[in-house]
Parts: sequence; structure tokens; C-alpha cells
Amino acid sequence: MTATTDTADYQAAKTFESAPGAVFDALTSADAITTWWTPVTGSGAAGGEITLDFGGQTRIRVDKADRPARVCWTVLVSEPLSDWAGTTITFDIAPAADGSTVLHFTHHGLTPQLECFSMCRASWTQYLAGLVDYVDRDGGNAYGSAADQRAAASREHQADAAG
Repeated sequence: MTATTDTADYQAAKTFESAPGAVFDALTSADAITTWWTPVTGSGAAGGEITLDFGGQTRIRVDKADRPARVCWTVLVSEPLSDWAGTTITFDIAPAADGSTVLHFTHHGLTPQLECFSMCRASWTQYLAGLVDYVDRDGGNAYGSAADQRAAASREHQADAAG
């Protein structure tokens, strides 16, 4: 499910074959986040900070890490996506009756009014799919990896603009 109104925050839902604890671990381990999203350093524990590398630095405070049900982040600084500064990201994790896990994701403040919305929506679609791949199949398609279609398109665009 993706937000469709002009003022709604970006939302998505993903289903995992794995248990909620495995999803939680993938959201709180710097090594795991590096595999499914982008290179990360720092602590994913509540009260910690993680620093992401997207060709600039994005610093995120971990507001909550309530095992296995919820992870909440606040974006403190974001370069090159300055629109992200001050936004919050929530991951609500719940077991399903069939033994699977459902993740409800919301990037609060990421709305269609922001310049980066289309690019960010496409990126979240890719990286959340990478999260499922990482948790359920030990895969992932982090930023800059061989499987990262968003970074490949960005590099191609930059090369065309330069040449």
C-alpha cells in the first residue's frame, strides 16, 4: 500500500516468511542495514545513532527499538537529501496468523510536496524489497551494490550529464 493523497506520508507494507525477531534484527544491526539498504555505521539500539552513506551523510537517531514489534528513527541530518531532515521513519512489525510477519512502514514527512518524493518512493520500494530478500533469503540489494537499480540509473544519468 502506498499513500495516494497529496498530503499523506509515504507508507508501505511487506510480508516476510520469517519471524518478527528476524525482521527486527535486520532493522537494528548496522551490518544488516548495510546489506539491504546502504553502508551504515553506528548503533541501531534505542538511543543510538546510525550514519548512512548515500554519497553524503545521513544521520539518524534511533528513538525506539522495541523488540520485536517496533523501530522508530528520526532523521537528524541528511545530505544529499535535505528534504529528509526532521522526518521520522517507523517500522511496525507484527506476526500474522499463518506464521509470517507483516511490516507496516511509514516515512512521516515524506509527502508528494517534497522535491525528492518520486525518487524516494522508488528507492523505498526497491530497498524494502531488499529487506524482505535479506531477511527471508539472506540477499539484499543495498545502495551501490550490483543489484541496485536506483544507484545504477543515477550513475548513468551523472555520466550522461558530464559527457
